[in-house]
Amino acid sequence: MEDSLQHLEITENIKFMIKYCDTFLDYCHEENLSIDGNIAGEIVDSITEIEDFLENPDEILNQEDLKTIYDELSNIYDGLLNLNDIKLFNNIHIVYSILLRQTKEILEKIDSD
Repeated sequence: MEDSLQHLEITENIKFMIKYCDTFLDYCHEENLSIDGNIAGEIVDSITEIEDFLENPDEILNQEDLKTIYDELSNIYDGLLNLNDIKLFNNIHIVYSILLRQTKEILEKIDSD
């Protein structure tokens, strides 16, 4: 089976999650919220890794590529939950978590085929 981000129909989910993170990190910076710089850096690194795959969404991905995307999306979410100590934000991240769950289910389905 030929699996690409476009074929799996997860490109828009991933783009949204990246935009969400960018907006959230910008918000934290603009509001001078205390955030863990190491975690913010890890989030940015994960976004950069995923963006490499978005450059050519029709490229056929192997199992390792799909696992990388899966892991990086999970790392971003974990980072968001641990970025600061404002519990309200964990509730706001529910949108990200729903899209993440849907996207991971697609990737898991491919892995089990």
